[in-house]
Amino acid sequence: MTDIEATRGQPSRTDAEGKMPLDLIPKSLMVVLGSTYCLLVLCVLLVIPILQLAIGASYRDQCTINSNIPVYLIVTGACGMATIILTLVLVAGFIFVIKRQSVAGTFVMGCITVFIMMFISLMSFFLFIWFIVGNVWIFGAKKNVQYDNPAASNYCHRTLYQFAFAILIISYVMCCISCCSRVVGSIVRKK
Repeated sequence: MTDIEATRGQPSRTDAEGKMPLDLIPKSLMVVLGSTYCLLVLCVLLVIPILQLAIGASYRDQCTINSNIPVYLIVTGACGMATIILTLVLVAGFIFVIKRQSVAGTFVMGCITVFIMMFISLMSFFLFIWFIVGNVWIFGAKKNVQYDNPAASNYCHRTLYQFAFAILIISYVMCCISCCSRVVGSIVRKK
């Protein structure tokens, strides 16, 4: 009988202090990452970058006021998709590997998690800078953009421009909601 066969069905190993590998992960993180609800929310959120990529690519040459607006949507969509897909891999790995509480599974998932988190951190930094650049391009065209004459130098397809503009506004609203919920959450926890 091999070591692998001998350990099947047995409780997982513990560290030197007698803790299970999952005991080292904060409970709040376990609840979020371990839920299929999180998986579902990420799948729904994946629609936004797919739309950004599709609309940016579809109207790529239809914004003479600033040809960078469709590029902004394409890059944001591609990076957003990559970030969400990697997060999905992280959540799925957490659900299917770490919940088994095996030391080997925890180690492998830990290595994958570190790599994915480093990549997501770099991607988030890039997307933050790209968001600022997109604000300059999109809000900078707001006063002069027109949707009727494709031959004009200030033309941008209505769907393209209004979608890009709406994405920026939604991003600001979501940021405000996130900040407010954190403030309220910290106040509630202190009581």
